[in-house]
Amino acid sequence: MKQVDFYIIANQVVDAKFKLASRLSNKLVRMQQKALLVTDNSAASKQLDQIMWSFSDTSFVAHDCLASTPSPQSSIHIRELDDTADQALANDYDVLVNLSSEIPVYSHHFSRIAEIVDADEQAKTQARERFKSYKEEGFELKTHTIEL
Repeated sequence: MKQVDFYIIANQVVDAKFKLASRLSNKLVRMQQKALLVTDNSAASKQLDQIMWSFSDTSFVAHDCLASTPSPQSSIHIRELDDTADQALANDYDVLVNLSSEIPVYSHHFSRIAEIVDADEQAKTQARERFKSYKEEGFELKTHTIEL
C-alpha cells in the first residue's frame, strides 16, 4: 500500500522544513534510498540546496539541485514542483519528499511520500487539504509531530 507520512514541525525555527528535509535526506542516504525533494520554486530549491550543504557541523547531504539530467551518483535530487520531466521520474526513487504547498501531479509514481509541514497556520491549512486528497486516493496516512 502507498504511504504518506506527514511530519508536522511543532516549533517555530528558521528554515525548519528545509532543516528537517536535510535530516531526513541524510537518513535516506544512510539507508541507501533514493529521494526526490520537491519545492515550490527555484528560490526555495536554492535555499534548500544551501542548507543541505551546511545543515550540520559534522556532515552535509550530497545532492543534485535542479540539474537538467539528475546525476546517477547522487541519491538525493531537488526539483521544483512544476518540473515533471521524464528524467526526474526515471530514476526509480524510493521516496518523494514534498516541501511544496501542493501535491505534485506525479505523486502516484511513488509508494512512499514524506510531507514536511512548517509550524505556521497557513502551512498547516494547506497540509490538511493535501491530507484529504491523499486519503481520498486511498493512501495509508501517518502523522508525526517533530520538534527541532
